[in-house]
Order: sequence, then structure tokens, then C-alpha cells
Amino acid sequence: MLAACMCVPAFAAEKATYVYDVAGTDTLRVDVYTSPAIKENAPAVIFAFGGSFKTGQRDDARYVPMFNFLADNGVAVVSADYRTMLAKLDPADVSEPEDFAEALGGAIQIAMLDFTKATAYTIAHASEWNIDASKIFACGSSAGAITVLQTQYEAFNRSSAVGALPSGFSYAGVISMAGAVLSDGTPRWRRNPSPIMLFHGDADSTVPFERATLGSFGLWGSKAISQSLTENKVPNTFWQVMGADHSVAISPMDNHCGAILDFIHAVCEGRADITVVEERNPDQAPYKTDFTLLDYLKSNL
Repeated sequence: MLAACMCVPAFAAEKATYVYDVAGTDTLRVDVYTSPAIKENAPAVIFAFGGSFKTGQRDDARYVPMFNFLADNGVAVVSADYRTMLAKLDPADVSEPEDFAEALGGAIQIAMLDFTKATAYTIAHASEWNIDASKIFACGSSAGAITVLQTQYEAFNRSSAVGALPSGFSYAGVISMAGAVLSDGTPRWRRNPSPIMLFHGDADSTVPFERATLGSFGLWGSKAISQSLTENKVPNTFWQVMGADHSVAISPMDNHCGAILDFIHAVCEGRADITVVEERNPDQAPYKTDFTLLDYLKSNL
């Protein structure tokens, strides 16, 4: 199934909003998208928005067609707030790449904390929302993709950073749109993680397709993550969009909802495998892929 998200829905998806946490002066909410197609013990996707850890909204109009598509096809969607800590970063305080790396690491930690609390809230309400807690997927765009990948990475490396997750819980899978993992060295997993679906453009100057590091420390992108997973024979689907920039943080929600739904079903049915899909525009003009660390910094300040 390779359906786009703009198709006419078979059911009318409904949205309900709940407060899942209050962190200082921030009231954090989730929007829950359901429809009559969502039966008892349905799978669910918990979504983290993009915005460079500076901006972003859980109900961004660009995301909603995918939310409705999934709900109309029997998958509940929970779109979650998280605190965007780089909104408070003064570019004048970032004189060296190390400064930004430190600030980024702190922002990711806060985003993970909030995302895992939203996950715990979803699990607590799973029965009420007809969700099977063993079929919960983490999904994100850009900064949200970094958040969900980092959460998965920390969870399967037994890190205390994801202590808000209930004991014994694991995401059924992860869906990342232009994401990366912050790691010292190529991502390595103490335990093999759940299946991961990765979308990324190889001309992305905002989040690295492969890596943006100081020595060995920094962001390792979808290509490095897929290679690490494949080496460990972990099911992963890597959707490479050759010649595409950071637009791949959004375009899968327009063009590949059917593939995302198929991935969810494959994981739930135990038939996920290792797949590389390459999209290429035959008329694509020459484009840049060899971005420097400074290029990535400029894109994110």
C-alpha cells in the first residue's frame, strides 16, 4: 500500500486534548486522534513535532493529514507537547561548536523526559483509548525524530534518561523523518532495539544524513543508524531520498503514509525485515552533500 495522506477518509477522525504534565510554568498536552476504525487493542503512534528544539506545535497543519489517515486506518495517534529548550539559546553565547553541542544535548534530554512522560500517560490510558500498550510506536519529525530515536537509543542502552517509561515497556517500533542520534562514536546498542523506519534526504544541511561530529561525538544520522542496525540484523527500513534536503522531515507525511502504515502492520505481525528504498529524481541537478559542521551549526542557530 503506497497511499498518500490526502485521500478521502472512510471515517471521520476525532481529536481530544488532555494535559499529561505540568513542568514548572509549562502545561504539556497531548492530542489523541481516534475513529470508529480503531477497535480494541489497536496499535498507536506517539508523535513528536519538529522545529530545531526552538519552535513547533503538536497540531501543526502539515501533520494532521497523516494523523487522520492513520486513525481512519485503525491506528490511534497521540501527538505530544515537549519543551523546546533551544528557544532560550542566545546565538551570541555559542562561540564554539562545543557550546552548541552542550546546549543541544540538554535540549534533547528535556525533550526525551517529556516524551517519555507522554508515553507513560498514554500507557495509563491505553484501555480507555482502545490501545494495545505492546503496539505503541514512537514517531517524530526533525527535532522530534531526534527525540524519538534518542529515546529508543537510551532505552536499549539501559540509560536512566528514560526512567519515566514504565518498567518492562518497549516501543514496538520507531518512525523517524530526518532524525539522528547524539552519540560518542557510531551508535551501538547494548540490546537489539525494536524495528526502526528511517526517512532522510542525502542533501540535508539541518540534520546530518550520515554524521556531524566533533571527533567521534555528535549527531549520527539515518545512514549511520541504518548501518548499525543492519550489522546487528535488526529489522529496519531506510528510505533514502537522493537530492532531497530537510524537506524529508515533512514529505513522508504527504507521500508515504501507506508505507508507514505497512511498516506498523509488519512490525505488529512479526514480519518486519531489513529494507533499503532509494528515491531519486532523474532530472536532479548536481547538489551538495558534503556539509561541514559549521554548515549544520548555521542551519540550527
